Amino acid sequence: MSNRTLRNPHFDDNRVLWNDAYSGQYAPVAYEEQFDGQWRMFLNGDRGFHKHTGVETDDEYIDDRIAELTGVRDYLWTKQHGDRAEQFAIETGRKERAERRGVGGRLYLEPKFPIDYFKAKSCIDIGCGAGRWTKTLISLGAKVKSIDVGEAGLESTRRFNDDVERVGLFDIGSARPDLVNRFDFTICWGVIMCTHDPKLAFEKVASTVRPGGSLYIMVYAPTYHSGDFVMTARRTYHREKTTSAERIAYLKDLAKGDEDNMINYLDMLNTFYNWVIDEETIHGWCAANGLKAPVILNRTEPNLCGYHVLIERP
Repeated sequence: MSNRTLRNPHFDDNRVLWNDAYSGQYAPVAYEEQFDGQWRMFLNGDRGFHKHTGVETDDEYIDDRIAELTGVRDYLWTKQHGDRAEQFAIETGRKERAERRGVGGRLYLEPKFPIDYFKAKSCIDIGCGAGRWTKTLISLGAKVKSIDVGEAGLESTRRFNDDVERVGLFDIGSARPDLVNRFDFTICWGVIMCTHDPKLAFEKVASTVRPGGSLYIMVYAPTYHSGDFVMTARRTYHREKTTSAERIAYLKDLAKGDEDNMINYLDMLNTFYNWVIDEETIHGWCAANGLKAPVILNRTEPNLCGYHVLIERP
């Protein structure tokens, strides 16, 4: 069944804010296709799809992610250059590139993780995409299993992780019981809300965490992604633009003047499901799955588009 024959909750039912009462009402789509195009454009080095905080895996960008998680800046750079790190940063232009590395936005996470929090932990990156979080965790000493369904993302992540496998989120538990209660730390970034059933998706993701472990998710908040600009753009993209060429042309027109940030626009447009999730629902998910109360890590973010949530299993 093609996406165009499926009922879309946002355009057919005027539903944008997820409610658990909707669980089971909508059908899955070809999830292997949703993000594969943008990861392929990243690998190809297309403008707006690389050298971007949302996807880049070069060490300089990974150092930025480590700083956001832990507060420790230039972690990999300092390990490599020691006492000469500061001087080399000036000589090589690294300091000047810091602003350029901000394309796509920074994270404002509090409290920070201790720098040794991930060391020797068994982790899983669910929906790893191009692998920036996989590489970040590996760089901090974790052992990481990376799973996704898009081939370009898997190809990218295999460049720096040996444990990469094509596994769908909804296969966890049923087809893959070996992934249940197995990991010290699970990360699932920007995936749950792009599925037909976020409640079930959360249950699958949470099931991977062993007792005493923790889970980090990012889901869209009821702010930007439920606003008029996003909803109008998505309706145009999905209902008026019928070919790949038309959709790419519309993407480029929408991102005009912000071409270095095109991946964020495509991320906003291309998924069939694009739910926003409120805090009450996240608290309900945690209680229903025997987890501790969630901690929102990005309360201080100036332009909050999503919730960054840390959850522990007792």
